[in-house]
Amino acid sequence: MLSCLLPVSVQVALAAEMASCLPMLGPLVALLFALCGLLVHSQNLSWRAFMEQHYLSTSWKFSDYKCNNLMREREAPEDRKDHIFIYTLWHKIEHICLRKWRDPYRNVYIWAQHPFLILQCYHKKNRKGYREHSSYSYVEFHCGGNGYVDGIEDIRVVHIKK
Repeated sequence: MLSCLLPVSVQVALAAEMASCLPMLGPLVALLFALCGLLVHSQNLSWRAFMEQHYLSTSWKFSDYKCNNLMREREAPEDRKDHIFIYTLWHKIEHICLRKWRDPYRNVYIWAQHPFLILQCYHKKNRKGYREHSSYSYVEFHCGGNGYVDGIEDIRVVHIKK
């Protein structure tokens, strides 16, 4: 299209000018990729923190998880009266904040469609250790601004596990 509008000498000059700009674009493009990577990483920080604090892997038996060990290992906050751990496959938690076609919910509370096996850890009265309570419960999650679960708001017990 340019060949019709511009004389050949101008086209050659433009091509030479564009070629001289290419070495400067390389570092700029690399910087943009790095910034995009940092943005994606920062969006996943709340998700990772949530999973580290509340997720129990199904690679172990549920009965192997004990509150005293979990609360110490996960460095769970001690200022709360209880702490909830969820025993399920990680992708079931990840999909809580997704609508159809991978469009995420943002800054809303969502009740899970199915109950999860949860372990609740309570401080003992003397504050030296924890007592545990396990149940199948519906969980209300908070979907953060990045479209990932970043908190637990509420639970509704369906069945107490003995």
